[in-house]
Amino acid sequence: MFKAGYHHILVYLSFLIIICAYLVMAFQFPVAYILGTYEDLFGEWAQCYFFLIVLIFSLRLTFSSSRHRFFFAVLALACFYVIMEEISWGQRIFGWSSPELFKKGNLQGETNLHNFITGPFSTSLKAAMEYIVAGGLIVYGLLYPLTLKMGWNIGKWCDNKGVASPPLYLWPIFVTAAILELGLLNFNEAEVAEILIGFALSTMAIHYVLSQDRQIDIHDTTTWSGSDSRSLAVRIVSGFIAVAILSAVTTYSVQASPARKAKIENRIENGIEKFAKRYERYKRWDTAIELYEMLYAKEPSSTSLLRKMARIYSHAGNKKKFNEYCNRALEIGLARYEKDPGSASVNRSLARTYRLLGEDSKADRHIEEALTINLSRIDKYPESSNAAYSLGRTYELMGRFKDAYEQFSRAYKLKPTRKKYRKAYYRVRNKI
Repeated sequence: MFKAGYHHILVYLSFLIIICAYLVMAFQFPVAYILGTYEDLFGEWAQCYFFLIVLIFSLRLTFSSSRHRFFFAVLALACFYVIMEEISWGQRIFGWSSPELFKKGNLQGETNLHNFITGPFSTSLKAAMEYIVAGGLIVYGLLYPLTLKMGWNIGKWCDNKGVASPPLYLWPIFVTAAILELGLLNFNEAEVAEILIGFALSTMAIHYVLSQDRQIDIHDTTTWSGSDSRSLAVRIVSGFIAVAILSAVTTYSVQASPARKAKIENRIENGIEKFAKRYERYKRWDTAIELYEMLYAKEPSSTSLLRKMARIYSHAGNKKKFNEYCNRALEIGLARYEKDPGSASVNRSLARTYRLLGEDSKADRHIEEALTINLSRIDKYPESSNAAYSLGRTYELMGRFKDAYEQFSRAYKLKPTRKKYRKAYYRVRNKI
């Protein structure tokens, strides 16, 4: 059994390393998890380099005598497309601005095609695509190689037509990737799925090249010699190590540019806030507070962060801390109101703070003030996207989501390149 099992053991060990690393980061090191799943950082570059390995070995097979060469030619093209989409066709490396078409139509405002269909916002199309991808991974990664193993005609027919089947030992990786692709935990686990897919496909491509070179059975590895198995294991682990090193080098290299570094740091801060909310959802109060404290250290005058921390401390049963952060938010809010009572955003902020303190009458008064200010601005500047957006924020705070959606739609149409308008539009659309 061991004679032909070195590559199996190595593949499963690598698979466990990836899964366990992300689990440990998710539970104990949330910032590291963000670094491992967010754009322009370690995890995304790992995806690119795994697909680059698939591309290189697929090209090798394309120009071989293998009956699967057309399949690998298509796979090579697919990998090239995936890699270029991941780096937004060079935009993520060189930092050039998106053309106007992409600013308006792309859900992330970047120079790639897939974000015209899916993006950081929940849509029915995005959900459908996730299930289609997950189903495809299970069919291709488990059911197809299983039919070959069982000797069923459908599997033999596909193989004879040149459709390369993944080795059956890769099925746990494909199935796990399928589950993660659905994003059921809402923890960016689809990014982990993409790393697993890249790892599985790179292993498959290396497996086929070795089989082709040594003229050994592609599917029945029990007939392989110990030397064949060790050789495949060495190639797989070499690729794994190369991906890890290149991902780290690229991540740090991209940040060598001050402009790119600033964008990445801003992206990390946004990620920290998103993950703090996710930890709240799972009642991991200590972790959520830890993340919010990181942001608060950089923005000590942010009433929004103060309210978020107060709310978490309330859930955690720490009344003293709740009052401390609420009162600090109220103090800052009142100072801003004294300086600029005609600001709708200042009134909305005070309304949120009073509502958190349970002082609903004061909250309602400031909401009405904000609404009066917003309606006056809309009358004065009917074509102002910012005025429409601000009115939408007030309606949203009032729970009038249809009215908010109407205003966010106007703001988005007037200035489709503004990400905050796009974000508000999709957020409220999902609520109604």
